[in-house]
Amino acid sequence: MTTSARMHELVEQIPEEQTAEAVDYVKWLLLDEDEASPEDLAEAERGRAQIASGGYVTLEELKRSLNL
Repeated sequence: MTTSARMHELVEQIPEEQTAEAVDYVKWLLLDEDEASPEDLAEAERGRAQIASGGYVTLEELKRSLNL
């Protein structure tokens, strides 16, 4: 049995309530890893804005707050 045929066989066994999650996972596998999605870019921009407004702690501050 080819790998592709085995994959098709396994897909047929996925319970209906889990198919949406399986589809999302396969889409993720097919993504070009060198491309950021619009959601990734938006999240990065939110992070930059948070940093610009002072919403961060330094590594030293984090260690201090964790008593490390």
